[in-house]
Amino acid sequence: MLGSPTYGRLAGLLAEDPSPARAALGDDASWDLGLRLFGAVNWLVLSGAAPDALSGDPRAFTSALAAHADELRRFVAEQGVQTNETQRCVGLVPAFLTIARETGLPLDLIELGPSAGLNLVFDRYRYVYAAGAWGDPAALLTFQVRERAPVPADLLQERLEVRGRGGIDLQPVDATSDDGARLLRAFVWPGLDERIARLEAAIQTLRRSPQRPELVRGDYVELLPPLLAARPADAVTVVFQTASTGYLSAGGRARLRGALEAAGADGRPLAWVSTRAMDEREHGDDDSWELELRVWPAPARMVARLDFHGNWLEWVG
Repeated sequence: MLGSPTYGRLAGLLAEDPSPARAALGDDASWDLGLRLFGAVNWLVLSGAAPDALSGDPRAFTSALAAHADELRRFVAEQGVQTNETQRCVGLVPAFLTIARETGLPLDLIELGPSAGLNLVFDRYRYVYAAGAWGDPAALLTFQVRERAPVPADLLQERLEVRGRGGIDLQPVDATSDDGARLLRAFVWPGLDERIARLEAAIQTLRRSPQRPELVRGDYVELLPPLLAARPADAVTVVFQTASTGYLSAGGRARLRGALEAAGADGRPLAWVSTRAMDEREHGDDDSWELELRVWPAPARMVARLDFHGNWLEWVG
């Protein structure tokens, strides 16, 4: 997301002289202030209120900060960063296929931090791997997967059934609404044309999906245990996430893993797919995530390395 030339130029401007941002927002020093600020300004661009604010012209940018200070301040105070990178599904798909193969059961999905739930309709997209394709041939969104180590052809022959799709997010986004779709677009900077095109196709896919995800507002560390307690016995409940656990405290991650362990001990089918936080990695690489898979009662294992935005996949199985 930060690879946009526009973002780089204007972020550099604020680094040299932060006074325009301070005038609009005060002295909020939280780590994601820059992302929330640029999302807020892009919201103005997309609404037509400040169409040139992210054109790359510093004067247009700082003028927007001054003219819309109250609106920007509200947005930044109330709205967390919301991104929904569907390209990460290139790593989720072989993990889900592995679960279907190992259990022989339909999947009941629970995503942690799903944003708008675009990854919960992963089977409505098309994926072209080196050894074969998987997914909907008529999909609006197709991924040409770059692989450093390929997904096996026999795994791509697996089929799966998704029985349920749900997620828990602090601020779930309704991408079927105009405001929700604009919010997702606001956190993808001008110039990142491929990401914008993926997002548009994914939003349209979600809107056309016959089985839309059910998204719950709240803290997933708190809300997951009762969902697991009520899970079915005739499907495998797959709890998954990408990126979100990296923002939990060590204590929060311990509570999450404890809830999964307790649920896995009751004998009903349960699986876990997750990108590991940096301090959970087996290896020292800092250019990618390790993707972890667990199907109870077996232990967790690393099945892939995945670029942060899904730009490449190294499948180890």
